[in-house]
Amino acid sequence: MNGTPLVMAALHTLLALTYPMLIYFALGVTPPRVVALCALALFAVRLSLAAPDRLVTVARLARLPALALVGAILASALWNDAASLFLTPALVSFALLLAFGLSFRQPETVIETLARAQVGAVAGSRGAWALCTGCIAYVLLGLLFTCEFVYRRWRFRRYVGAPTDVLFRRIFPPNPP
Repeated sequence: MNGTPLVMAALHTLLALTYPMLIYFALGVTPPRVVALCALALFAVRLSLAAPDRLVTVARLARLPALALVGAILASALWNDAASLFLTPALVSFALLLAFGLSFRQPETVIETLARAQVGAVAGSRGAWALCTGCIAYVLLGLLFTCEFVYRRWRFRRYVGAPTDVLFRRIFPPNPP
């Protein structure tokens, strides 16, 4: 069963990526409390399927995001309110930021610990790591931001006095009323 961890990882990733759509559609057919309890059940199933040795490592490293997730879901179930279900991705992201940030005070950061747990050792040089995480990642993020910014100027053509409006008004003239 060498493919089982890969299948589980793929399912976990798919569930994480489709969470907003699943919540949106589920709330259209059932009350928030039911959706929250189903989400909590999925989280419990995910934990029960994890390998015990890996579960200990992940639990130690991801306790803040897990607490944020469970807390938001429980709040939604308790008050039968969808608001915390909508806030869950942002809360988990903030908790991850906090967990990663706090790990800089430790001898080994969260990323390093996860890499060691997954591969057994951190491969590559610090220079390669810095290039990938510091340079390439930021260039790609900047490119993504720039493309999104230009797309919004083309799509909506709302010019409200931003410094770039002069340029974009020439490239993408306002839509006629």
